[in-house]
Amino acid sequence: MENFLLESEVALPGPSQPTPVSVYKHIGTNMRFVFVSISGPQATATIIVPTVVKDSRGLPHTLEHLVFCGSKNYPNRGYLDSLANRCLSTGTNAYTTEDYTGYTIATAGRDGMAEILPVFLDHVLHPTLRDDQYVTEVYHVDGEGKQQGVVFSEMAARENSEADLLDLGLRRLLYPKSQTYYYECGGLTPEIPKMTNDDIRDYHKKFYHPSNMTIVVAGDSLQPERIFDTLIQQHILEGVETDSAFDIMKEMDISKGREDAPIMSKDTKLTSRTIHFPSADEDVGSIGYGWLGPSTFDIKTMVALDILFRFLHETSASPFSQAFVERRNPLASNVDFDVKGCIDTSLLVLFSGVPIRAKTKEAMKQSRMNGATAEKGGESDSEQDGQDSEDEDDNEGSDDGEDSDQSEDENDDQSDDEDMQEDEANGEDAEEAQDLFEAGYFHGQILKVLEEFVSNGLTDRTEMSRVIARHRTKINESIEDDPHEAATSYLVPDILAYAYIEKDKTKPASIGTRSNIFTIINELETVEPQFWRDLARTWLLEPSMVEVFMIPDSRLGKVIKATVSQKQQELVDSFGKEGLAKQRVIVTEAVEANKVNMTPAIIATMPPIPDASKVPTIPITSRYVSTVTEGNDAPRPFKLVQVVETNTFFTHLKLCLPLTHLDEDLRPYLVLFQELIFQSSCMIPKSVVGEEGSDEIVFEHLDYQSVVTLVANTLVSHEAAVGFGNDIFACSWLSELFILACSAERSKFKEQCQLLLRVLMFTEFTEDRVLTVAKNLATQIMELKRDGGDMLGVISTRMTTPVRGYELSTGYCRKVNTTPKAKIHPAQLESTTPMLGNDMAISVFRQEPFLKRVVQELKQKTDHASKILKKLERIKQAMLLSMSEVIMNSKRNGNTAAAGFVQVGVPIGFGAGSFAETETSDPVKILAEVWDETHGLYQATSGLSLDSSAAILASKKRKPSEPFHQQQEQPSIRISKDEVEATIKASHLTLEDGSINSSLTSKGQAGLDVFPFPRTPYRPLAVSEGAPNSVLIPMKSITSSYLVSIVPCDIVYYPELATDEEYLDQYATLLLCEILSRSEGPLYSAIRGQGYAYGCSISVYLWTAQMAFEIREAMDPIKAYDAFLEIIRQMDTDWESVVGGEFEIETAMASQAYQTCMERATAGGALSWVLRGAVRVCFVSKCLFGLSLQPCCIL
Repeated sequence: MENFLLESEVALPGPSQPTPVSVYKHIGTNMRFVFVSISGPQATATIIVPTVVKDSRGLPHTLEHLVFCGSKNYPNRGYLDSLANRCLSTGTNAYTTEDYTGYTIATAGRDGMAEILPVFLDHVLHPTLRDDQYVTEVYHVDGEGKQQGVVFSEMAARENSEADLLDLGLRRLLYPKSQTYYYECGGLTPEIPKMTNDDIRDYHKKFYHPSNMTIVVAGDSLQPERIFDTLIQQHILEGVETDSAFDIMKEMDISKGREDAPIMSKDTKLTSRTIHFPSADEDVGSIGYGWLGPSTFDIKTMVALDILFRFLHETSASPFSQAFVERRNPLASNVDFDVKGCIDTSLLVLFSGVPIRAKTKEAMKQSRMNGATAEKGGESDSEQDGQDSEDEDDNEGSDDGEDSDQSEDENDDQSDDEDMQEDEANGEDAEEAQDLFEAGYFHGQILKVLEEFVSNGLTDRTEMSRVIARHRTKINESIEDDPHEAATSYLVPDILAYAYIEKDKTKPASIGTRSNIFTIINELETVEPQFWRDLARTWLLEPSMVEVFMIPDSRLGKVIKATVSQKQQELVDSFGKEGLAKQRVIVTEAVEANKVNMTPAIIATMPPIPDASKVPTIPITSRYVSTVTEGNDAPRPFKLVQVVETNTFFTHLKLCLPLTHLDEDLRPYLVLFQELIFQSSCMIPKSVVGEEGSDEIVFEHLDYQSVVTLVANTLVSHEAAVGFGNDIFACSWLSELFILACSAERSKFKEQCQLLLRVLMFTEFTEDRVLTVAKNLATQIMELKRDGGDMLGVISTRMTTPVRGYELSTGYCRKVNTTPKAKIHPAQLESTTPMLGNDMAISVFRQEPFLKRVVQELKQKTDHASKILKKLERIKQAMLLSMSEVIMNSKRNGNTAAAGFVQVGVPIGFGAGSFAETETSDPVKILAEVWDETHGLYQATSGLSLDSSAAILASKKRKPSEPFHQQQEQPSIRISKDEVEATIKASHLTLEDGSINSSLTSKGQAGLDVFPFPRTPYRPLAVSEGAPNSVLIPMKSITSSYLVSIVPCDIVYYPELATDEEYLDQYATLLLCEILSRSEGPLYSAIRGQGYAYGCSISVYLWTAQMAFEIREAMDPIKAYDAFLEIIRQMDTDWESVVGGEFEIETAMASQAYQTCMERATAGGALSWVLRGAVRVCFVSKCLFGLSLQPCCIL
């Protein structure tokens, strides 16, 4: 420790207690180490190197890639990641931003971190940077004249995407050319070839001096002296070749300001630019706005702006959401704010899903006819050649051969456009005819919202107090969800500020200034409403702003493809036959030189794998409580409650309600239902004393804005979704369940239960809300269809999911078979597997035509409009059925019945001491009582009409910013409490203590098991005429390719039936996938190392019983897939040359051990891990430690 000086100590904020931080400085080099004490199994390290650029060649990004190829002390490729895996990690990683590069590693426990970090630092400080590494990892021209390389492939896939073009477009208006933020730090494909390996070496010498590095290490019971001793013993901090006169402040002098930036123009307060991006459709675009931000040292203003933005946009009831999204004719499908906390800060607001109206389309068409060009990226300087290529019309013709990549819904799209144009022509909806991309229109709408807020917003201080309280709680939530990421995000701004702004580098670094964030938040809670109005005026309303219009162009994909082909031909002509042959040799030799080379001598130097059983863990206890009373069918759709106690600051509630009994005609409505719950009006019941002294239940109507506000004020997080891992139109698994989940501060558990159940049971569906949500969902589908990765998932789900019988003969299918047929029972599917899930019902294939019909019916106010609302109500009713009714309806529909269940997650000791409830300390009893009471109210009023729409229309209109409790003259419905109690008794409910059987059981009425949950494993469809087993989807919106290959792989076994051999078979399969997919493994070397694709992997989806090989962002997907097939063939003939021997298997096992440990590293992870284990009851972890290390176990 004598070589290191303890420079400072501070404590970062935490949910329950502060997080200690210690800063050390190496006396010889001034390199700093920041140690953060975080309990739990994970240890992380981030090596932070401030880096800047003056062009878009991508120097920091390419150097980041090359660092992993070898170092002075460890030159063999593969050593770093093999060591990382053996240190209980999945490998090293890195990322590049505009003003710094970060190198990351995460291990299970501190022992592995102590071994890997010094070696990682050696790679960062002393990379080999050989020319052959540059060839494979950065850029080369192959023997066919194609431009390839890992970095080149990555950027080719990104640089023409809507998101990347918008981000760069905004930065080029906000910053001058003298600042790093003006450029693309990852590199642009026209510029990457202009870089040489010597340029990268010079860049490393300039920026990678130890004094310009800070290492943040976080974990439990860290031992700084152990890491320091290793660094000194191995001389890693010595002999760094750097520019001794280097001063990073000269590379980016913040003091010069932004005088030359477009936003500083004195001619206008709005600088606007239009950028076109490739897309198969031309239906929706996006718009971004930016402002200059405060000083990075002005933490109070930064925090205040974060809170202000939360108020302006976080919920659907917020001012910006109300003005742009939540309206009959939405101007956007989503709005988002961001405070960019870089050294030179900026403020952004981004609108996505902005409809391209008929006027814009007509203007684009006219522009093409006139031969006009479209800007595609900003300045037309030399580095933008290619990306800013003119959108010429030379070869457009009739787009022969291109129509095949249009959706089969093309006719529907055309008819929709015609309908829209007819509406506009007739003047039926002038608002819908407005061109949203008309100069000044959107900008004017933003100013209108801001002016309203500055003039009339926040008349009551308590309104912002609730937002501040939520902001504080969300910070605590982020710290609990990922404490390592939270700690690093608090420290990075200080590290960069010291590098770029502090002139006297002999001063101690002020690291940890964000430690007082809660103090600042507390201060802001006391300010007057005028403070917030002034804040909006100062930073948003009065300053100059920039604007970027992102407009889709269906022809740009062809233009980009033609440009790539033209460039390839130019290279072929330039190199000639001899030159191309030479390139082929250069690439072949480079690939050979960069193969993983782990010799027995090197392997012998590897440290032993740490004992995973000694890795710290967070405490987790779980128990099961049955809610079934013997001989009594309680009207609850769940039978079992899983109670989990762990280190959490909150209480978590997850209702898992079965959908297997749902009528088939309701399933397409599930996406609408999940999006409308928490976003619709409600009739909230409240107990009062009537005029005559009798107890009454009053139902207060809350409009949807008030419901959203109430939910935001009460809950920390909430979700309504079909299945787990829901992404609106898809879910990871268990789509046969509807998930209602929420978390809240632990003192609000009963209130949390009440609100969740009231929202479920008393939500009202209205035509206006359904129309708005349906339109926004349809817009999101358009955006989803532009993403290669998303479409890969959509198509693979369709090909591997059995189609229900009814879907073959209804309008929800694109092709309707009108031939008369005998009635098909829903259980008669394309597969003999019994159908449980709703994957196809919620998929884009079903939802796109379905949502269009819903919008059409509601816009035209047809007779079907009321039926839509009734079907949504029927879904709600189905979710509230008792288990016996679920079983009966499932049988009636020909489906397999499944039982619902609940998970409750609570802090350790919940119900004791300060956590004790006044009525009861048992969370299951609290939940059951609230369910029974709320359901009793629901049943008692089910015969009453709670539809008070006429009264609602006549009531006082609520301002979007008005809190729910300020509503007046709202209609209410009253029923006596005696009626409710009579209904409860008639339903065989009881609120007595004996209603809860606390014994551990998963069985109840009809012998239906809760766990393990029934599942539908993947079975290939029977080969028949016209049944494809491969699909090619041309997409105009992407410039690289994606591929997936799927085969059946069912390795989930139930404990009472599984043999030891089957357990080993399961783990061996997962282990093989790890061996093949790991960094520097067989797939990595054969595909990424050759420059065919940026990413590839093979994995097993346990629940659906699929093994999938996936290629991402590929420049040459055919060669990538051929390389994969060759690996499979080699495994048949020369197993060990591909998979390796004992060393490789041990290494993969260590990586698997890390993943198992990390599943339980946080409270949220622990809750998911316990639930997964109960649902699928497969004990992979049983085999984790103690599996004999025999290669044959993988067979």
